[in-house]
Amino acid sequence: MAASIGSKSLGTVNSESSTKSSNLFNQPIPFSDSDATLIMDLMGTSRTITVTGVKTGTVAELRTFVTDIEGLQNGEQSSLTFVSSWTNVNKNVLIQEFTHDKSEADENRVSYTLTLLEGQAL
Repeated sequence: MAASIGSKSLGTVNSESSTKSSNLFNQPIPFSDSDATLIMDLMGTSRTITVTGVKTGTVAELRTFVTDIEGLQNGEQSSLTFVSSWTNVNKNVLIQEFTHDKSEADENRVSYTLTLLEGQAL
């Protein structure tokens, strides 16, 4: 299955990494070793997904791709569905960061990195 965000195809995905963090509260005890540290799991978990890939097409199609992704990241995002090409699992995400690189050597290709946070928009 091809990777997508919202209804936008992400082209060829080169890598996808996912980090799930527990956001633990860590309280060392003065004058004690680390085995006495109090750790509380109160803050829930969060997941960051980083996707790197390449989109190919005409110059006009590549400009549309960049404009479409940046349009999703508009300062008042709602949750989007991310479809992973790795796990084939749908996740509700918001776009944290989008970076794209265009090389003059290949007019029909743009490389990108997309950083997503799993969750629901407020």
